[in-house]
Amino acid sequence: MRSSIVLSLLTLALAAHSVVGETTLLKCRGERESIVYQDEPCKPGMELRNFDTDPAMVSVVPGSPVAAAPAAPAAQRARGQAARRQPEQKIGLGKAAERRFIRTGMSEVEVIRRIGKPEVNASAGRRQGKDGKHWSYLPAAGDPDTITTLTIVGGLVANVERKVVR
Repeated sequence: MRSSIVLSLLTLALAAHSVVGETTLLKCRGERESIVYQDEPCKPGMELRNFDTDPAMVSVVPGSPVAAAPAAPAAQRARGQAARRQPEQKIGLGKAAERRFIRTGMSEVEVIRRIGKPEVNASAGRRQGKDGKHWSYLPAAGDPDTITTLTIVGGLVANVERKVVR
């Protein structure tokens, strides 16, 4: 009988623990239009989002890898001499191979971070017209035989045109 009581208490404790483990995160409107995140139900009409039923979207923007510092030559290490510090290599402003991944809706900043500044800026030095800015990227080692032209309107890529040239 004693073991059945212990078993019942253990079952009850596990059941209570599993209910407590299922925490809900809610986004609610607080006082003075503030945003409050809580694990309790919002006041009626104040729920903005239930993260269990409407999970947050996560976007990842890839970064550029940093080149590793060169190792000291074996002869210097054997003699116990410290390697002379090499000047830091500048990280390129963009990669030509990434040009094919530029899509409409990307921001100017995202484009520059990803593929660098354009070689040809057709709107430089004049007022931006209705058709926006026109940036062109000429053929390069990572994107040979291709000219990529972007139309930027309102700070966003509106059109991407890639032409093969030989």
